[in-house]
Amino acid sequence: MITNLLDEFTDDVFQFLTSKPKIGKSLLVKKHSENVQIHGDFSFPNTLKSWHEYINLEGSSVEADATLLTHIGKEVTDLISESKNWRFEVAKVKHSKGRVHMFLDRLKSIPVGLSGAFDYNEDITKRIGVSKDIVYLDGDCEDNSLTSLRLKYLTKSIENLYSLYATAKERSESVLPVHVTSKSSFKSDDGHTVLCGVVLNAKTGAKEINIKADDYIRIRQDEMTLIAQHKYGVRVSTDSKWKEFIAHLGESAVVFELLQSRPNSAVKINFDCSAAGSSKGAAFILYNCARLEAIIRTFNEKVDEGVYPPLPSFSETDFSLLTHEDEWCLIFNFIMGFPMLLNICVEINERYCEFRPHHLCSFLCSMVRVFSQYYRKVRILTEPRKHLLPVLFARLHMLKILNESLKTCLNILNIKSVSQMYLHYYFLIQIIRFIFFTKCIKVFETI
Repeated sequence: MITNLLDEFTDDVFQFLTSKPKIGKSLLVKKHSENVQIHGDFSFPNTLKSWHEYINLEGSSVEADATLLTHIGKEVTDLISESKNWRFEVAKVKHSKGRVHMFLDRLKSIPVGLSGAFDYNEDITKRIGVSKDIVYLDGDCEDNSLTSLRLKYLTKSIENLYSLYATAKERSESVLPVHVTSKSSFKSDDGHTVLCGVVLNAKTGAKEINIKADDYIRIRQDEMTLIAQHKYGVRVSTDSKWKEFIAHLGESAVVFELLQSRPNSAVKINFDCSAAGSSKGAAFILYNCARLEAIIRTFNEKVDEGVYPPLPSFSETDFSLLTHEDEWCLIFNFIMGFPMLLNICVEINERYCEFRPHHLCSFLCSMVRVFSQYYRKVRILTEPRKHLLPVLFARLHMLKILNESLKTCLNILNIKSVSQMYLHYYFLIQIIRFIFFTKCIKVFETI
């Protein structure tokens, strides 16, 4: 399991309310992801009925409308006071429709959350891909069909998720092997089995057997070329590097499309390239990956040119300047929320095994949608005026950590980020400029 600060906070609240440590996956303390400025960051039901498994009611007379806080003899002010001893402090509490809504102290939570994210991103990067001798692809499924292609991509993502599930010592002592297959009749004698759903033709509703894996990838490469031409105004080149780049983008679209559904569910594919929509999700994710890379690279270039001073250390940065609501959303949901997401992507016990890489796809879509919205609203690389630099530095630290989280997600799915597609750095930047920044960008945000 990946240690994360948000789960630690829910454990603290649970302990405060029940005087017992949380065991298992209790969902009574709920994390919010939308409208947190109204509903708070977390909430819990304030009814005894919801907590009857954890509260001792024997020998006490309980009124029908008694609340949890009344029964345990505590006030919301006690919760706020107690939270001062936690990693995340509660700044405000409100009651609404039988629930207690908690608002975190953002001023104190942001540096704690960003610092923790920096550490776990480093840990995750080291652990990815060390389970190759534990996850096995069914040998009878190795052909050039689309279902076999999905099996191969799924197996690679499961290898990476399994690496994060437990430490190397835990895996060697107790983790059983995993066999990935598309055959419902397959039975494993020595471990777990993960069933992979077949690939269907969206028009016929039948299993696709005519279009092979290579053909499918080529269709998506052609579609990515059309997206580059019509959406981003790119003039297609015959250069071999250009073709290699489009090939990577096309395969990335294929991986994303085949993994964005629950593994044991069938995937319906629209092969009509003229529909021009199947690859948009992957294109938008990689587009915003390029945006993040470009912002960070442009800042570093301007430091070398003497336009900006060097980025100060984390401890010397004033994160209280991150007051935009989208900044809190990016930090709370996608930076601090990343390890929480990884924990729900894997569930294994002696009798049960499930991997959920499709959650990573949904997470990426949500992340880049919020980042794109933030990018349109906020000028990140401002003029190098003294009074503007502190907030610029805080935003750069935030975006660097967000970028690492995004690239780690892509890495788990075995999708190359834009920065990984070419080892030749200069050519990479030319490609990014060529594809993604043909339109007018604000001063100091151009490449």
